[in-house]
Amino acid sequence: MKTLLIIDSSQGQARGHLAQRMLSAAAAKAGLQLVDAPAEAELVVVAGAAVPADEALSGKAVYLGDVEHAVRDADAFLAQAKRDAAPYQAPAVAPAAATAATPAAGPKRIVAVTACPTGVAHTFMAAEAIESEAKKRGWWVKVETRGSVGAGNAITPEEVAEADLVLVAADIEVDLDKFAGKPMYRTTTGLALKKTAQELDKALAEAEVFQPSKSGAAPAAAKKKENNGPYRHLLTGVSYMLPMVVAGGLCIALSFMFGIKAFEEKGTLAAALMQIGGGSALALMVPVLAGYIAFSIADRPGLTPA
Repeated sequence: MKTLLIIDSSQGQARGHLAQRMLSAAAAKAGLQLVDAPAEAELVVVAGAAVPADEALSGKAVYLGDVEHAVRDADAFLAQAKRDAAPYQAPAVAPAAATAATPAAGPKRIVAVTACPTGVAHTFMAAEAIESEAKKRGWWVKVETRGSVGAGNAITPEEVAEADLVLVAADIEVDLDKFAGKPMYRTTTGLALKKTAQELDKALAEAEVFQPSKSGAAPAAAKKKENNGPYRHLLTGVSYMLPMVVAGGLCIALSFMFGIKAFEEKGTLAAALMQIGGGSALALMVPVLAGYIAFSIADRPGLTPA
């Protein structure tokens, strides 16, 4: 049976990824063929709080279940899904909403931001996937990558002003103040990479006007509401800490080129490299990690006590 798995992104990245893996393995054991497009699916299994209001799911056998149940016993979860799935009808669109949604059918101008903890693979792969899918639809698109070398292909204020939609595919906290007042949809790099078309459709339907928080308390409350959790805050800290680890490790390795004990001789290049790498760069690991975990939790005010 062709089966579409949908994991509610509001459940958190770590829990969603775990549920996806557990259900994929259980589906293979049960002989279910996983597909990505709703049109191909005979059974749609949703792990989360609600079924997406997607017209493509209308008439499909849909089962909605709890993510915790899916993680705890994926085999039983899928067995219950096959047994209890019922035909689904997407909610009717009100006339006013339909009128407002009409422009979505035409070409759109979107800007996007991608970022992952290491700032390498997923950041750029997700950016490529978003660009490719948007161009297939005839949309104008520009993707800013927040990678390990900083912001690439930076979006200008003029491009922000002209954009119809902002798509943020990030696994860490990023500065989004320049997008204030624009419709924004947030997702993960994994979903943007693997389910690009679905995420763009959801972005059009579910984007909300973004307003940056003005105080330390407000961002914390907003993040709690979005179910980011400690995992996301930790990843943000690790992302900013990595350059220190890499630079420090390279300096230490270079010092060993002159001999394993060469750094013990004061005033030599080997001693200087060891001091920069081990004494300075690696010593900053913990302060940078702590500072940017605080930044993730409370935004810029969090950096002050850190």
